[in-house]
Amino acid sequence: MVICLIGAYIKQSTYTRKQICEMFGISQNTLSNWSTGKTYPSIPQILKLASLLNVKVDDLYKLKEEKD
Repeated sequence: MVICLIGAYIKQSTYTRKQICEMFGISQNTLSNWSTGKTYPSIPQILKLASLLNVKVDDLYKLKEEKD
């Protein structure tokens, strides 16, 4: 299972959700979906988002191991 941490990093950032939406040309709904893991940004968007938030791409998502 993939755990999305985008929302947590956005909350810690100096950018508002509105500013991020404007920078990426996306809606608030799209950003909300990214933040909750309902949908995922494209690879170029992930790279840009990681750079904007000053984190590694690996920091935005974590893999939770499932027990058998």
